[in-house]
Amino acid sequence: MKRLLFFVNPNAGHTEIRSSLMQVIQIFTAGGYEVTVHPTAGPRDLTRQIVERGADYDLIVCTGGDGTLNEATSGLMQLERRPPLGYIPGGTVNDVASSLGLSRDPVVAAQDIVHGKPFAIDIGAFGENRWFDYVAAFGLFTNVPYQTPQVDKRIWGRMAYFFNGVQALGEVHPVHARVSWDGKTVEADIIDGLVCSTTSVGGFKATRAVGEFGISMNDGLYEVVLIRDIKNLADFSAVAAKLLWMDFSDENYFITAQTSAIRFEFDDPVAWTLDGEFGGSVTDVTIQNHSRAIEMIVPR
Repeated sequence: MKRLLFFVNPNAGHTEIRSSLMQVIQIFTAGGYEVTVHPTAGPRDLTRQIVERGADYDLIVCTGGDGTLNEATSGLMQLERRPPLGYIPGGTVNDVASSLGLSRDPVVAAQDIVHGKPFAIDIGAFGENRWFDYVAAFGLFTNVPYQTPQVDKRIWGRMAYFFNGVQALGEVHPVHARVSWDGKTVEADIIDGLVCSTTSVGGFKATRAVGEFGISMNDGLYEVVLIRDIKNLADFSAVAAKLLWMDFSDENYFITAQTSAIRFEFDDPVAWTLDGEFGGSVTDVTIQNHSRAIEMIVPR
């Protein structure tokens, strides 16, 4: 019988899994799996458990938000043999699930895992020992996900991020950055930076391409969008409108790139988020795309 290691995050933003847990386990069992359930016991516990035990299983499944998924992939990236990963979305926003078309209904998601197909996704290395699934970011809005209280996430959902983001508008602090990729270097004052691979960030889906290129989770490339410093209210209005329409073509406001590796150098430490969670403060970091590094189970 195949072995399945099932991680449950009891503190995720939405808790539909609690009422469906036994039914989900029954679906896995009926699908031919011997199921081991592990409730996560705090930050990085999931990562540690996968590093220690993950290679002994045929399938790993986790339920929770984007942060939970990040812990799972961070553990898998440290294994030589990486079992496929199933994901039951249980957080507030679930950007990766949105991009992959995963159901938010735990029962449907479990059935899709049992009957689904593998889909290899890119994983990003942030420096030497951190990983991310879909976005590494710094600047204006990037502190919103991890500074938004958990109770707000549960009650208000993605609108909690929106309201906290509005509060951040009065705290624009540009950072001077030296950014290098593919033999090119740009220096500029930046208020916000994104290195991403999904069609959804913060729960809001991109409907247009980044510049003249599209967005893919397994093409070995990251889409980079950097917003230049806003000098006045007119600039702010222009940038807001262009962000709404996903139009990053104006080089007066945006720096864009598509690359597999990019380096950021700052004068002072700059805080980053990785998949919506605090990723540390750095003065020099290289982000590297590991193409199709992990197989996730998606609906057929």
